[in-house]
Amino acid sequence: MKNVCRSCGFEALIETLNLGAQPLSNRFLTAPEETSEPWPMRFGYCSRCGLAQLLSTRPSESMRSQHAWLSYNEPEGHLDCLVEFLWKSSHAGSNTRVSGVTYKDDSTLERFTRRGIAGGRRLDQNKDLEIHEPLAGLETIQAKLTPELAKNIAAKQGRSNILIVRHLLEHAQNPLELLRACQELTEPSGLMAFEVPDCRKMLEGGDHCFLWEEHITYFTPATLEGVFSAAGLTDVDIQIYPYAMEDSLVAVVRNLAAPAGARVLVPGEVERIVNFSNCLKERGERIRGHLEALHRQGGKIALFGAGHLTLKFINYYNLAPYLSFIVDDNPNKQGLFMPGSGLPIVGSDWLEKHEVRLCLLGLNPESEHRVLQAKRDYLLRGGRFISVFSASKQSIDGEL
Repeated sequence: MKNVCRSCGFEALIETLNLGAQPLSNRFLTAPEETSEPWPMRFGYCSRCGLAQLLSTRPSESMRSQHAWLSYNEPEGHLDCLVEFLWKSSHAGSNTRVSGVTYKDDSTLERFTRRGIAGGRRLDQNKDLEIHEPLAGLETIQAKLTPELAKNIAAKQGRSNILIVRHLLEHAQNPLELLRACQELTEPSGLMAFEVPDCRKMLEGGDHCFLWEEHITYFTPATLEGVFSAAGLTDVDIQIYPYAMEDSLVAVVRNLAAPAGARVLVPGEVERIVNFSNCLKERGERIRGHLEALHRQGGKIALFGAGHLTLKFINYYNLAPYLSFIVDDNPNKQGLFMPGSGLPIVGSDWLEKHEVRLCLLGLNPESEHRVLQAKRDYLLRGGRFISVFSASKQSIDGEL
């Protein structure tokens, strides 16, 4: 790709991190010596609008999952509030047409259905999006949903009064094209609700493991509003729903065309990105030093959670030499090995069987709480849990 911002089109991207060739997070290995299609992982920002983004991206079809059982969950505690806001803002009634784009939107559409809207539906991957690969996911949807295809869909089915688009925009290799497609699916003056992760906690906490090949752009409230400005959409209401690990940003956008214009750089955006990038080396050294000291004292160290965040945590900081295995109670993952490190994935019963002294947690707060409750015997025997994430109450930062 050219050195061009995915939002404002300015040809001056600044690279702040080069993480080298990294394996795909969804390519679990069947043997530790296997390789898994490494690709350069480069991160930076636009010097005009400040949008944080990957500077090298894989072809979308190369990121397709190979496992039907692999899934990703998003926080949903705010959806009742969001639906209430959209209901009032659109003056919704029984004839309001509400649609979604991906399976991520199903739970929101269900909330509208409970309010008496019968026409809520999402795009069919096969019939509407013309995607026939059974394991295709967001990486494929963002590429297939072009303005031309959206126009054809709208001609057959009509346009929506409210369009829900949760957790797709950050996957888009061309965000402006995706926005234009969503406009084609929405009535003029209709509402579009785009939800993305708020990356400020990630950046300010130095959580480098959140950099992931499937997330192309990393939004803050200012840069999210900026991408709509670049698309000529200026009637935007940015809402922030707080969560322990990563807040949810929702942009409620009215489908009214306006002159496109790049948002000027907001103070503090670049400083946040640069500080995040500059602390990689120091944070990695401190974590390695801490684990190495524990390793020398005897006793094994494990990591709980065989997901993309823990994979990046291990690989970015070069922690494999200090870990014995990865714990995950998903039976589909057990017996496989982590990409990059080749560490085996086993069940949580291994914590007691193999006398693990420390278990790192790569889990969201809800799962973290469940593990702490379920593994009281492990804790009573002297085992310890600490989280790899800066926002956790159990964070490793407290020991560094």
